[in-house]
Amino acid sequence: MKSFKTIVSLLTVAAMLLLFPGVNALQVSADEPVTYSLKYVEDKGEWRFHVGAWDDNNSGHRELYYLKESIKDGDQIVIEEGNYPLNLELPVNLKSITFNHSGNAVITAKSTENVYVLRDSVAAVNGDVVNAHVYDNAVANFNNNVTNLFITKERSGEQTIAVVGTVAYVKTSDAEKVYNEFYNFQAGSFYQEKGILKTDASKYSTTPPADTTPAQTTPATQPAADTSAAAPAASGSEYDDVPKTGESFLPYLLLMAAGVCFGSAYLLQRKGATLRRVNPR
Repeated sequence: MKSFKTIVSLLTVAAMLLLFPGVNALQVSADEPVTYSLKYVEDKGEWRFHVGAWDDNNSGHRELYYLKESIKDGDQIVIEEGNYPLNLELPVNLKSITFNHSGNAVITAKSTENVYVLRDSVAAVNGDVVNAHVYDNAVANFNNNVTNLFITKERSGEQTIAVVGTVAYVKTSDAEKVYNEFYNFQAGSFYQEKGILKTDASKYSTTPPADTTPAQTTPATQPAADTSAAAPAASGSEYDDVPKTGESFLPYLLLMAAGVCFGSAYLLQRKGATLRRVNPR
């Protein structure tokens, strides 16, 4: 009888867990990229940060020391406008760095997938970059290798850019046309001054490599500070029967556990009744 009561108690706990409102929160899902905005706060006399797009009315910004503690691989940073010097080293692989009209910033990371140097910004990046986007009147220095360099003319197109490492592919364009495409710049050779390429022609190629096709993604005219927006949900019911990524299976497991507990309790009850008949007191 004691065993029967124990099984019934387990069954009750399983049922409570199944019906508990927060049970679906117990699920495994990949961490979403976090966007950190950085700006020089004059009344604090230092650079500060907070999560999300910068808001001057948000007084919850903190020292960059805490940014270094919390940032992880795949996160994004936005350097807001201002002419105060910033030299920041982050020991992670970043998804993106956006220099939002910032005047004098140096960012060091293990690597960065996308760098956006917006109009009138002055920026330097340490660490390999996959896609570098440089816009009008920006001054950019890349101190390691760049896979794809996209130079976008919005108004004047007078960017000044230097790359200390190699550059696999360079495209100069505006919203309507592509002006030129170059390939395989030798290390330390790429230099453009106010929109004019200064590299010796022997240091790069005007034809694509025969065995590879460079990625030629079209950069956005004005990249958003937070590029981690979720894709729109699929319409209709074509995915209704397919488990979604991160969907919790805990309710189903609890149902199975409850069924096992109920079956075990029933069998134990029957066994106890049989034993009482065989060995009556």
